[in-house]
Amino acid sequence: MCAGFGGFFRFQKLHFNGIGLGAGKALGVKNWFKKAFGLDALPSDLSYENARAVLEKHNKIARQELAERSDAAPEMLYYLSEDEVAAVRSAVAANPSTPIQASERLVDDPVADVRAELARRIGKLIPGANEGMQADLRDRVIVLMEKLAADKLPRVRAIIAEEIKESPNVPRHIVKALARDAEILVSGPVLEYSPLLSDADLVELVAGSAVVGAAVAIAKRSHVSKDLAAAIVNSMDIPAVTALLTNPTAEIREDTLDLIITEAAELQVLHEPLVKRPNLSMRAIRHIASFVARSLLEDLAARNNLDEKTQSELRARVLERVEEESADAERADQALANVQKLFTKGKLDDKSVARMADLNERESITLALSLMISQPEKKIRDILESKSPEAVTALCWRADLGMRTAHSVQKAVRIPHDQMLLPKGGFDFPLNDEQLKLQLSFFDIPERE
Repeated sequence: MCAGFGGFFRFQKLHFNGIGLGAGKALGVKNWFKKAFGLDALPSDLSYENARAVLEKHNKIARQELAERSDAAPEMLYYLSEDEVAAVRSAVAANPSTPIQASERLVDDPVADVRAELARRIGKLIPGANEGMQADLRDRVIVLMEKLAADKLPRVRAIIAEEIKESPNVPRHIVKALARDAEILVSGPVLEYSPLLSDADLVELVAGSAVVGAAVAIAKRSHVSKDLAAAIVNSMDIPAVTALLTNPTAEIREDTLDLIITEAAELQVLHEPLVKRPNLSMRAIRHIASFVARSLLEDLAARNNLDEKTQSELRARVLERVEEESADAERADQALANVQKLFTKGKLDDKSVARMADLNERESITLALSLMISQPEKKIRDILESKSPEAVTALCWRADLGMRTAHSVQKAVRIPHDQMLLPKGGFDFPLNDEQLKLQLSFFDIPERE
């Protein structure tokens, strides 16, 4: 570094003249060294040799202190932008007085922390750049932002996205590129907040994005139009539909809401968001009341805008549901007691578990498998609720059940048909023993003794 310090003094007069991004007032060289290094006195004629001696004596600490000072001269920050120590370059990248020339060096820095600091500073510039920034400088800052928004590391791109997410002044093509990013950490902020994404852009992104969470971010926007809401619902991205229902400003057409309600009968996760959705029609309320749990029925009945007919219907449904739940609980208790009896008598086998599966008695299946392999019910339930066809099949294998029974259990826990493992040759397991053992190891299920 020091070998080029004399050339630096010659370079500063030719190329800078104080042009920086929010540069502070440059200090005189002599006073600058006093402040940066805490020296009481410096030679009146600061030669190259003296400057090099000071830098060598104080080394990294002094250089980093200079790099952090907002009143440091731009030409000195430019010099330090090539420092061998990454922490010094990071400080230069974060410094509001750093000149554009140094920023253009740092945008390609090999150290991610340096580029991240630069992204954080550059991201704050463009939103207010229409006022008081020269056109040429603004153009150069935009080029820097484009490079940072395309950085190889998601963390750097995400910083840019977070800084510009709500600004109407940033170039639209940068926002659109971030919105299509493969990492939700990057695309999420602009998808949720950017005013530069049109409805057409957002509908296209809902339909075409394969990024998990993209539709959820869009559903949370402060304004979701009826057409955009319909696109989100048609995607059947359940977390996104849930976010849409819980967004009080989202506009949802009646026919779109009808589609949600129809699907929600089999999707319990949508029940509460539907019940709490404001401005439901009486028809929608009656439809929702046909399948939600009693506690949610009571919430529906407590609404202030219900007509007398709907209130009467809901009260009747609450009473019916109390009776149904009581009967269901009694049947469930009896079913579990039967499982325990079968186990005690040594009769828990393929036939009995297959029958439970055919009747969709998931709690009975859980208890049966727990007893058969001597593992806690919670662990069994976690495997069944994972809806992993491999894990569920391995669990049945571990319980000495046949593959046909494992197939029935997959149906009972509602694994999609196109994902199920099918019996090989009509009877055999499609996975070998080692593969089945590996699946069980993921859930800490011990091997057979």
